[in-house]
Amino acid sequence: MIVAQWDVSKALRAISAAKRDKEASDEIYREAMDLTFPDRENFTRRKEGQQKAAYNWDSTPQVSVIRAANRLSSDFTPQFQDWFEIGLGPAAEQMPDEMFREAVGKPKDEAKAELEAVTNIVQAVFNGPGFPTASNETYIDWHYGQGGMKVMPNEDFLGEPVIFQAMPLSHFYAYEGPNGRLDRWFFWHELRADAILAEWPDATLPEKLKEEAGKPTPGMVKLASVVYRDYDERERPFRYEVFWQRGSDKARLVERQSRTSPFVTPRYSKLPGENRGRGPVLFALPDIRTANKIVELTLRAVAVAVAGVYTATENGLNGPVSIKPYSIIKVRRNGGPDGPSLQRLDNPQRIDFGELVLDTLHMNIRKVIGDNSLPPEAGPIRTATEFVQRARELVADQAGGLGRLYAEFVIPAVQRVVDILEARQILPTQGLQIDQFLIEVRMTSPLARGEAMQEVENIVRFMEMLKAIGGDPLMAFEMDLEKVAPRLGDLMNVPMDLRTTTEQKAQLKKAAAAQGAAQQGADPNVAAAAVEAQEAQQNGGR
Repeated sequence: MIVAQWDVSKALRAISAAKRDKEASDEIYREAMDLTFPDRENFTRRKEGQQKAAYNWDSTPQVSVIRAANRLSSDFTPQFQDWFEIGLGPAAEQMPDEMFREAVGKPKDEAKAELEAVTNIVQAVFNGPGFPTASNETYIDWHYGQGGMKVMPNEDFLGEPVIFQAMPLSHFYAYEGPNGRLDRWFFWHELRADAILAEWPDATLPEKLKEEAGKPTPGMVKLASVVYRDYDERERPFRYEVFWQRGSDKARLVERQSRTSPFVTPRYSKLPGENRGRGPVLFALPDIRTANKIVELTLRAVAVAVAGVYTATENGLNGPVSIKPYSIIKVRRNGGPDGPSLQRLDNPQRIDFGELVLDTLHMNIRKVIGDNSLPPEAGPIRTATEFVQRARELVADQAGGLGRLYAEFVIPAVQRVVDILEARQILPTQGLQIDQFLIEVRMTSPLARGEAMQEVENIVRFMEMLKAIGGDPLMAFEMDLEKVAPRLGDLMNVPMDLRTTTEQKAQLKKAAAAQGAAQQGADPNVAAAAVEAQEAQQNGGR
C-alpha cells in the first residue's frame, strides 16, 4: 500500500499556499465583521482588550447576528434537551424482518434499542458544557459564511471525554475534494510552549521547543494544525498533524490517524470555484453599509445641531475652516457693522431624513440574517397566527443553510463523537458507520420537530375526517392502525423502552384471539395458531 503521508517540506509548502489562498479572500469577511461584529474581527492582529467598535455606528446588524446565533443554539441544538437520535435508516426500515436479522444478526427491535442506548450516551456528551459554548461561536461565524469546530478526545483524565473548541473564521481554511466534500483543513494557532505536551501527550518536541518550555515564563509558539484525507487508507483515512516552523527550524510535532476528521467546518452556502462559504451577513452587506453610513451622518448632524457652528468677526485674513461642533469660522462681519462679534451659523433643523429609509434597511437586514424576533411590546397587537407564521418563515428562509448545516456539521460532529467514544470503549458498538442509509442521524430539535409535528397533525386530521365521514369502519378500512401508531411514535420521538416490541405485540394478539375464542366456545389454541400463521405470512411478504 502506498502511504500518502506528507513529508515536512511538502506539508509546510501546503500550509503556505493555504495561507495565501485564505488571505486572498479575507477582505470581504474582515469588512463584514468590522461593520457587524467589530469586537470579533481578528483578521488584523491587535492588542488584547483594544476597542474595535470606534467606527461602527449601527448596532442593529450585530444584535441580529447574536440573536440569530442564539436562535440556532436554542432551537437547532438546544443544550437542555435531546436534539438528535441515531436510528435505523430508510433502507434498514424497508428490509424484511428476516432479511434484516440475517444481515445484522439481531432483530430490528433489538437494533433500535442498541442505537437508542448509543444516542443517550452520545447526547450526554453534547449536553455537556463544551459543545453549547463552542457551537454558539461556530454559529456566529457560520452566519458570515463558514463556522469551524475542533472535536478532539480529551487527554486530561479530570475532564469530559470529548473537547469541543471553536475555530475562528480568520484562523482556518479548508479545501474541497471529490464530490464537493471538504478533505483538507489548515488551522493556525498559538500555544504556550509548556502546554504543548499537555494538549498532545504524544507530541515529539525538538530541542529548541524543549528549551522554551523549560523557561520560567515560556513564550507563545506559533503552530499550524493540518487535517487531510489519505485516500489510500481505508480504516483510518484522516491524518491529523501539527507542524512548527521558526526560521530554518521546522518539525512535525504530532501525527495521528482517525476514522473521522477532527475539524468540522460547516458552510452556509458557496459559489462555484470557491472553497469558503458565503453567509447571510455577506448577502446583507449592501444594506449594512448603507445603514451604517446613514446612522453616522445622522449622528454627526445631531452633534452639529446641538453644539452649533459659529462665525466670529476677524480683521485679518481667513484661515482654514474645519466644520465640526463648536467650531468657529472667522468672517469680516456678522450682520453688518453693528453685528455681534460671535454668532451661531444657521443649519438645517430637519435631521431625521435618514429615518425614512433606515427602518426599511433594518427590516431587510434582520430578515436576511435570520433574526425573526418578536415585535416590540409597544407595537400593534399581533396574533398567535403571526407568531407561528414567523417561526415557519425562519425555517423556510434558512432552508438551504440549515440543510448544509445538518450535512456538514451535525452528521460529521455526531460521527466524530461516536468514533472517539468507541475508541475508548464507552459505546456498546464498534465501527458504527452513519451513512444516512442504513444508519442515520435524525434531528429532533424544536426546529426539526416542527416539521415532524406537521406530519403528525396531517395524519391525525385525516383520521378524524375519515371517522367523521364514515365512522370507525371507514377509518379502519382506509388506515392500517397497526402501522399508524408506530409511525406516530417515531415522529414524536417516543422512547423505544416505553413501546411494545414486535414479539410483545404478537403475544398480545395471540392472547386476545384465545380469549375471544374461549368466550365463543371455540378452541383457544386453534385461534392462537391462526394468528401466528397470519403473522408469519405478513412477515414473509414484506
